[in-house]
Amino acid sequence: MTKVFFDNDPDVSILDLVINADKPMPAIHVPVNDDTDENYHVDLRVDPETNKIVGAMIMYSDNLFEELAQAFANKDLNNPNVRFFLEKKLEAYAQAHADELKVSEEPIHPDPKGF
Repeated sequence: MTKVFFDNDPDVSILDLVINADKPMPAIHVPVNDDTDENYHVDLRVDPETNKIVGAMIMYSDNLFEELAQAFANKDLNNPNVRFFLEKKLEAYAQAHADELKVSEEPIHPDPKGF
């Protein structure tokens, strides 16, 4: 996500995300959760020329945030959103640790001859 816009309208809260771009761009809206019982609506925005996802819009996003907050508050480790968050958080910690190890292995004063 490169930009996040949030319209907290009391009737329809909208979370608008720009993905891999500096600004919103023309795109085709593709609904992705119409066949679910989720009480929010998600559209992906797809660049018609490249078929790459360039954004997403979540309508009734307050419902999504409420659902997420409830799952975390209940420490519901079977909730896929909680599990996803934990996996991504641990991946970030592991990557940071790997990056630190890589930096600590680099020579302080490299030999200009490559030895």
